[in-house]
Amino acid sequence: METNLPKQFEILVQQQSATIAEKIVELQYRLQPEFWKPYGSEGRMISVRDAGYHLPFLTEAVMANDPRVFKDYVAWVKTLFKGLNFPDSVMITTLKCTKEVLQEVLPNELHPIFEPIIDAGLSQMNEQVHEQQSAIDPTTSIGLLTQSYINSLLKGNRHSASKLIMEAVEKGVPVKTIYMEVFQKSQYEIGRLWLSNQISVAVEHFCSAATQSIMSQLYPFIFTTQRVGKTMVAACVGGELHEIGIRMVADFFEMDGWDTYYLGANSPANSIIKAIESNNAQVVALSAAMPFHRQLMRETISKIQQSNAGSNVKIMIGGHAVNTTRDDWRSFNADGYAPNAQEAIEVANKLTA
Repeated sequence: METNLPKQFEILVQQQSATIAEKIVELQYRLQPEFWKPYGSEGRMISVRDAGYHLPFLTEAVMANDPRVFKDYVAWVKTLFKGLNFPDSVMITTLKCTKEVLQEVLPNELHPIFEPIIDAGLSQMNEQVHEQQSAIDPTTSIGLLTQSYINSLLKGNRHSASKLIMEAVEKGVPVKTIYMEVFQKSQYEIGRLWLSNQISVAVEHFCSAATQSIMSQLYPFIFTTQRVGKTMVAACVGGELHEIGIRMVADFFEMDGWDTYYLGANSPANSIIKAIESNNAQVVALSAAMPFHRQLMRETISKIQQSNAGSNVKIMIGGHAVNTTRDDWRSFNADGYAPNAQEAIEVANKLTA
């Protein structure tokens, strides 16, 4: 039987991840001693943590045999480091050290499957960073509402942000428009501000939590649609904690007359299967934001399809982890894909027609 080299790579890297990260930083500090000296012992701990962060993205790219997964991650890190005023040489050296350490600790037979992926990441470091532009158009009324909403959140004023939304709905702005144009675009904008080091991670977390709270205040407007006799289950795959996107999807289904069973973040496959069976769901929508959860999404889909519920349910996927390489969504063996909540409704209706 042919050896599954990508799976062997995944297992060995997971087993030795702490040691590998330590070795990467040890080598990097030897190569760049003057750069790292001012950061002291705390800086070294953070460097080890960050070196460990890179490994799951590399592993997913190896498992998928898709360098784009790792290149996209490296491009993200390059943008993040630019906001922190870190020179490109930091990440370039990290990648070179990662390659050297893996060559040292892993069997020779595995080298050909990870070396090209790291080389693709190194080539990405030579690409110019294009500053992300705001998706908000302040010349439109909805754009002004979105910007005002963001400004309230950035000031820590959740009540003001909520008031803006409730007043807009009372004046006739459709809830779906609020979701797509205000909530979704504000999340993109807040993420952009964090990535460029204009706000802290604490502020980013506050804005996300506040938006989820305000979304719940709109439920009296959402759960009024006449039912269409269809049910869907919505969940993030196990380990995935970014749930606003899939929650928006579930709410859109409710507004379209579907009954929904929302499991939220970090949902194990067995829990998803039980929810499908107990609710006689016609559709299950799975989301993953982090690229290193792509393999877990594949495994979750496989478990659903092998279960008793598998023959009666259509599986839709989405989330940032899929959106970045949307042309290969069929490799997950799902029935459908949608990049946003509105398109998810359209796809689900076609699948269940």
